[in-house]
Amino acid sequence: MRPLSEDLRRRIIKAREAGEGTGEVSERFRVSRKSVARFWKLYSLSGHVKPKQIGGYRRSRLEKHEGQLKRWITQKADMTLVEMKERCLEELGVRIGINALWHRLDRLGLSYKKNDARRRAGPA
Repeated sequence: MRPLSEDLRRRIIKAREAGEGTGEVSERFRVSRKSVARFWKLYSLSGHVKPKQIGGYRRSRLEKHEGQLKRWITQKADMTLVEMKERCLEELGVRIGINALWHRLDRLGLSYKKNDARRRAGPA
């Protein structure tokens, strides 16, 4: 779901500044009372009504340990994710899930995938 436009948020704030109640404003602009109250509170505290960023702002806990991850992979190329997860906890003090670990390795170009062509059965 996309956030409400900044223009609509400004019009809601103008209506509240003009003295209209939360219920009146919510009916007029067809938004929930809670949204009107939230926008008003945000405006009162910060002076703006910009929506927050959606996605793309989380950083990996392993970001500063990329060199160490690369060394581990070069030392033992067939290390499993479970082994690497345990090693992250023991040596780096970083608790991380398997999916997050895989995404970090993939982003670094360090993921290891078996070649399907080598596992095919030969001709009968």
